Amino acid sequence: MKLLCSYLIDDGVYNIYLLITVLLPCLIYQGVMKIKAKSNMKKMPAKYYVGVYAFLVYLWAVFKVTGIGLLADIIRPGIRGGVNLRPFADLGTGFWLNIVMFLPLGIVTPCIWKKCESARYTVMLGFAVSLLIECSQILNGRATDIDDLLANTIGACAGYLIWRGIYVLVCGKQKEKGDGHVGNPIEADGRKWEPMIYLALAFAGAFFLYNPYVQ
Repeated sequence: MKLLCSYLIDDGVYNIYLLITVLLPCLIYQGVMKIKAKSNMKKMPAKYYVGVYAFLVYLWAVFKVTGIGLLADIIRPGIRGGVNLRPFADLGTGFWLNIVMFLPLGIVTPCIWKKCESARYTVMLGFAVSLLIECSQILNGRATDIDDLLANTIGACAGYLIWRGIYVLVCGKQKEKGDGHVGNPIEADGRKWEPMIYLALAFAGAFFLYNPYVQ
């Protein structure tokens, strides 16, 4: 029992540690952009930040579950992963779970950034997240698998289709009531590549700052 409690506490500490490394570069970026917005007399709504942090927490959870490769893995001798470049080699439970794992990305990001209302952009974002993870896993002994890349991208696409269906249904009903145009409740101020920027910063923070081998 003591061993279990010790494991849970240690795991919780490392989870918080990983979360901090994911958030830290993004907080610095937000600080810079907030100063810039003030100089331009622009103010971002609070719900925009709620959406952004929901996205970052989602990335943290994905990084944790998938086990991304880290800078700390490079200095560990003899730890390298395998590579599978044959598509649809394994369509077992893991393939379908990867699809489910990326559904939230396709559903949530169009609610945060207007740019992600584009199917192409959202699928590209899902592909980028998955590609970063798969490439990094070469370093830590986990398999770099094209099936994971395909499943994750399919999941982001399926999530987007779910969001689009709900969006069209809700907007259709509201327009029938004469409520006029319905846009995203949370929108950035025109920064076209912001979702990709947050992804790059979150991954870089985890890659360079997180070291789970510290005792």
